[in-house]
Amino acid sequence: MKDVSQIIADLGGPTAFGRAIGVGTSTASEMKRRGSIPVQYWPSVISAAEGAGKPVTPDDLMIAHAERTAS
Repeated sequence: MKDVSQIIADLGGPTAFGRAIGVGTSTASEMKRRGSIPVQYWPSVISAAEGAGKPVTPDDLMIAHAERTAS
């Protein structure tokens, strides 16, 4: 199971992740720090992950966020 940090790492870290979803590095780094990717970016994350050969599903994102809020 992937957490938000792992999803960002799989897409090349905050700079590459930010570029892939259309945000700056500082915004991507803040998402990593918070352990949360706003839902409006999920389609871009899913598409970028598929393109990188590191598939992420909506369920993966929901689970990663649910686990963060449960702790």
